[in-house]
Amino acid sequence: MSETVVFLHAHPDDEAIFTGGTIVRLRAEGVRCVVVVATNGDTDPWSALAMRRADEAREAAVALGVDALHLLGFADSGLHVERAAPDSFWHRREAAVPVVAELLRAESATALVVYDEDGTYGHPDHVAVHQVGVAAATAAGVATVYEATVDREYLHFVETHLVGHAVESLLGMEVESTNTAPLGVPTVMVSTTVDVRSVIGAKRVAMAAHASQIPADGETLQMAPETFEGVYGFEWYTRRSGPVGPLERLGF
Repeated sequence: MSETVVFLHAHPDDEAIFTGGTIVRLRAEGVRCVVVVATNGDTDPWSALAMRRADEAREAAVALGVDALHLLGFADSGLHVERAAPDSFWHRREAAVPVVAELLRAESATALVVYDEDGTYGHPDHVAVHQVGVAAATAAGVATVYEATVDREYLHFVETHLVGHAVESLLGMEVESTNTAPLGVPTVMVSTTVDVRSVIGAKRVAMAAHASQIPADGETLQMAPETFEGVYGFEWYTRRSGPVGPLERLGF
């Protein structure tokens, strides 16, 4: 049976940052990869920024070799649940479940990738992706579900990962150590680490496509190649449910 892995993400750029190298490596093995992005990355899903971010997602999908890209177009919920608009993804997550379930069926998904229960770093849209994805997988009968995360202990020893900046924005304060920040999971909880250093060039191009969020002259894309490889050259997962799937073949 052919394999199709669906990657459910919250915002345009998440697919490249957290799972871009995995997608490239899976495609090289002949595994079909589908990316679903829940929001257009702005609280107004019809804004110029939202339209730009959708275009950036399409450009990044080409760089990664994605077989199909689905942009659900929900409004970004912002950093705090209590401030999320009624039409935001957070408040529409119940309605999103059958939409994602139908996509899983239509794409003949054999595995689904969401985020960990805390959404990797606590953003409401990331938490909603976890909740929606798990429920949709159950509804669609997709047994193997992975949770994309970050190894917070590994990140303690490298230059700042974008998720470190994200959690600082969420907390409204500077975090001295990613090892103690409320993001990702400790090393012992990671079930699969995928080494993507061999395809880091494609991942970097995909991240650069999201220029509204990751500017060419910013810290991330100005890193020396070896530094960038150290920060973004590994991607981390836990298998939440179901039998061993294609990610274990890539990882350790």
